[in-house]
Amino acid sequence: MSYYLVLVGTLDNPLYEAHLTSTKSAPAPANPASTSPTTSFSIFGSPAPGGAAGAAGKSTVGYGSKNGPNGRHVMQLVAHASLDVVEDVMWSNGGMYLKNVDKFQEWTVSAWLTPGGMKILLLHELKNDDGIRLFFQEVWESYVKTLLNPFHELNAPIRSPTFDARVKASAKKFL
Repeated sequence: MSYYLVLVGTLDNPLYEAHLTSTKSAPAPANPASTSPTTSFSIFGSPAPGGAAGAAGKSTVGYGSKNGPNGRHVMQLVAHASLDVVEDVMWSNGGMYLKNVDKFQEWTVSAWLTPGGMKILLLHELKNDDGIRLFFQEVWESYVKTLLNPFHELNAPIRSPTFDARVKASAKKFL
């Protein structure tokens, strides 16, 4: 499974982004033919389940492949489009962890809000609420440690290889 993580600063600017992978696999639906609509709109341009695109009146309209050249931009679009939903939910929910805030096709967006106003967003395909919550906690702790560096400015992009290694280790551990 693949994940897309983005840390969004207080000015709605991206501070850090990563494409993460997991060795866990998604459970297959019991009957894929019954869940397939007549027209499938896929964000990644994959054919509709149960047949090729265009077969038996089915068509697939895609926006690119998640592994293709536009995949990164599509995931950025989905993550940043969900910021409005996150900001609406954050006023009604007093917690820091907002699970399943938004859904776009097969991707679900979960969020973690810091007391300083920064948002951590994760696009994921599997439901793993406890693992995602623990992952967010470790990413937040790593971010706080990065902010303690006197040479790092608030809302500045994070380019630290140590931070990147910690995020990837946390993803391997919890996702």
